[in-house]
Amino acid sequence: MAQHELGLDAAACARSTLVPASWLGPTHADPSRHNALSFGHWADLTPAGTAVWVNPPYAPAILAPFLLAAAATAAAGRTVIALVPASTGTNWWHQTVVVAQAHVEFLRGRLVFGGPHSTGGPAPWPSALVTFRTPS
Repeated sequence: MAQHELGLDAAACARSTLVPASWLGPTHADPSRHNALSFGHWADLTPAGTAVWVNPPYAPAILAPFLLAAAATAAAGRTVIALVPASTGTNWWHQTVVVAQAHVEFLRGRLVFGGPHSTGGPAPWPSALVTFRTPS
């Protein structure tokens, strides 16, 4: 997978962000940035030449809107890299990843998450990195 400089962590809180200067989430000092989905896409929040990272909440009702925003962000000119469950048989996978023709990299084994929202155990599902690229 190509290396990308990250300009935005679109589904993070202050304690878990990968990009301290430019994150969205319920603890952001600017209340207008508490809900990443209120923007439609994140291209205007991301410095030129950088990509957006998103590890969205995994509930299907929330996951699909994050991935639709990822596709919209790519269409607006910024690459988005998402860490998601590798759930290839689900509606949300087909309606977001497949329709957007995103690049998928399946990860071997089960991830063990750390951080403030983690239980410390392995994920109960396989994972994938899904890259939504800007149109060429």
